[in-house]
Amino acid sequence: MGQFKFEVWPTEHRHITQHFGANRRNYAQFGLPGHDGIDIRAPHGSKVFCVAPGQVFRIHDRPSGHNYGIHVRVAHRDGYKTVYAHLEKVTVKVGQTVQAGDVLGLADSTGNSFGAHLHLTLKKEGAKVDGWPYNIIDPSPFLLPLLGWRKPAGPYIDGWVQRAGLLVRGELGQVSAGGATLYVASDEKHGLPAGTIVIVLEQSAPFARVRVARAAIGLTEEPPEPGTQPPPIVVTVDGWAWKYFVRTRGERAVVGPHGVNLRREPTPAGANIGLVKAGSTVTVLGGEKDRYLPVRAGRNDFEGPVILPEPPPKPDDIPPQDGYMGWVLAQYLSDLAKGQGLTSRLGVNLRDRPDAAGHNIGLVKAFATVTLVGRPQGGYRFVLARRQDVMNVVDPLPDIALPDPDDSADRPAPPADKVPDTTPGWCLSATLKGRSKQVQVAGPGSALRAAPRRDARVLGLLPPQTEVTVTGPAQGEYTPVRVITDRLQALADGDPEPDPDPPPLGQTLIGLHASADPAISAAELEEFSQLRPGVIKLLSFHEPAAVAELARAHPEAVFIVRAFLSFGGRTISPEQFIVDTIGDMRRTLTSLKGRKVLVELHNEPNIVAEGLGSAWADGQAFNAWFLELLKKYRRALPDVPFLYPGLSPGSDVRGVKSDHIRFIEASRAAVEASDGLGVHAYWSQVSGMDQALAMVDDTGSRFRDQEMWITEASRNDGRLRPAQMAQEYLRFWQALQTRPLVRGVTYFVASASNPKFGHEVWVGKGIGRLVGMR
Repeated sequence: MGQFKFEVWPTEHRHITQHFGANRRNYAQFGLPGHDGIDIRAPHGSKVFCVAPGQVFRIHDRPSGHNYGIHVRVAHRDGYKTVYAHLEKVTVKVGQTVQAGDVLGLADSTGNSFGAHLHLTLKKEGAKVDGWPYNIIDPSPFLLPLLGWRKPAGPYIDGWVQRAGLLVRGELGQVSAGGATLYVASDEKHGLPAGTIVIVLEQSAPFARVRVARAAIGLTEEPPEPGTQPPPIVVTVDGWAWKYFVRTRGERAVVGPHGVNLRREPTPAGANIGLVKAGSTVTVLGGEKDRYLPVRAGRNDFEGPVILPEPPPKPDDIPPQDGYMGWVLAQYLSDLAKGQGLTSRLGVNLRDRPDAAGHNIGLVKAFATVTLVGRPQGGYRFVLARRQDVMNVVDPLPDIALPDPDDSADRPAPPADKVPDTTPGWCLSATLKGRSKQVQVAGPGSALRAAPRRDARVLGLLPPQTEVTVTGPAQGEYTPVRVITDRLQALADGDPEPDPDPPPLGQTLIGLHASADPAISAAELEEFSQLRPGVIKLLSFHEPAAVAELARAHPEAVFIVRAFLSFGGRTISPEQFIVDTIGDMRRTLTSLKGRKVLVELHNEPNIVAEGLGSAWADGQAFNAWFLELLKKYRRALPDVPFLYPGLSPGSDVRGVKSDHIRFIEASRAAVEASDGLGVHAYWSQVSGMDQALAMVDDTGSRFRDQEMWITEASRNDGRLRPAQMAQEYLRFWQALQTRPLVRGVTYFVASASNPKFGHEVWVGKGIGRLVGMR
């Protein structure tokens, strides 16, 4: 990629809705091999930012006349150009120089577009890549670092991961939604959280050999052995340390990766003396008290400001009551704060006058805090030092030459009342900018986590530009930091929006449709257990006890509940539908209390058996029927999200069904009024998986503002052995990871008494175990 890089994410939402090269069938009509850029979430009127410094060289300011609609083009260094398309308006001018992060315009859906979003195209002068015209290249490698794609820090462990559970880009791979299993040996395996970046060493389907940061799977290294205690020449500070932040070894201890606050009393409310650096050796002075240990730390092992329990004498105290005064060479002092200095690592001689021939009073220890009085004189400074910080003091003391009285007007500022409390944690390294110990949080912010892994508990949120202190080397994808506690934002109820950490590219959860019958057997519950589902599809008539057991066994899963009603050729109004289903639905939702639930209202309304020709004549009539039903259901269940129901895919079959594209376009208002879109996808030997995926792509291109849930999917011709079906289901799931609007897929079906579903049933065939090995 050379020196040019994207420095800023181009919208206010780090969420891709369509990848480069996707949906080949749709873009063939424009003479393109696929989607010629990347689509990124950008609601109507939201800001669009320039990704890198450059100059605006072209603006199209009319909604019509170009497939991109209103758009801006920017020229950058090294022959790169970016295009920002489908805008509402432009806020820059041709010829204007722009910087990374400058607002170029506001998002919309002008031109050839469904739904507001940003289309970002990248071009490189002279580029001819894989048949792409107009110098178009893939912007993905430039955006991925902004999503956290960078080589994780070691130490590492090698193993094998199912290829279907990874999205691979070059030498790096990212674990898809639901996590993955790292197989190290026949008797050793570890869970990999979703989003984890791994180093890909080798790919040989169905497995990939990978190198994983040990921190990502919770494997921590043994702390180093404690070092030696500080020599007598070094100033030490006594205080209380939180015992969980140090690793004790007898009378010594090593400070953990976040450092430790040293306090005056053994309580969180105790005054904070300062932060002892990670990896420092401290001396344990006694036994534990209220989970604090009394320790002695070298003054040189502190990071940042230090408020000593016994401060140096004040400049007005001459001679000092509990200390010494005299002259020291200024070259052995460093500025600590106004009116204070810190002695060098070798200490410094204290003399009775500012002269090398002056009498030596004693040695001010290394890293001692002293009070500065007056101005420098002949390369010397007059200082006041604590009694315990001076050694080898002569007796009797000679007369001390005081600084000129006029110089004493330079009074030092009083020290700070306290050192601010800090909270330790781990930040995703990709969200930090800066190279020193003090860095800033970049982009939309970051989450502070309790451990260096993607699924660790979130301690709070760090707003953009928050300063944090790096306390040690990165582990895996995370860097240990401390942040001033007052700057850490507490978590609001529910998930933050937008998520402060970059989401994984592969967001599609994998799951299973529960029994086609009311009963869910113990064998089926075991099938779900082996599958490790991220999403579970239920019918509203399922037995409450089994539903509650699924909720207990899979607390992280998303549940989709279909409001089930058999039409049987009847004309059923929205009023009748809710009367007949609301009782079962409430009972099921009660069993799922505390879980994330989506309700799918009805099923395949474009077929005769589900109401076509009796309850509604076509998609337009269903549109009115569904909107009325949705209004009633929202009134009955105000806090539940609802899905437009999955349609039977394919074209017209007389007396059986209506073409799904014509039907859904006629009911577009119903789709847009819903909280998500249900989709059904099937394939066979005759109609392959590629055709099913093309149908998903077509639906996504029509409704890019709606998350899609594939609520039924299967290889439905019964021609494969169970192991082959498992591999096809994993391949289909892997292909969905590159369709970012698709949030989950539930395969049909766990069990069914109806023999026509027999070839699709999972229970008793081991499919759940094979898919669960991912």
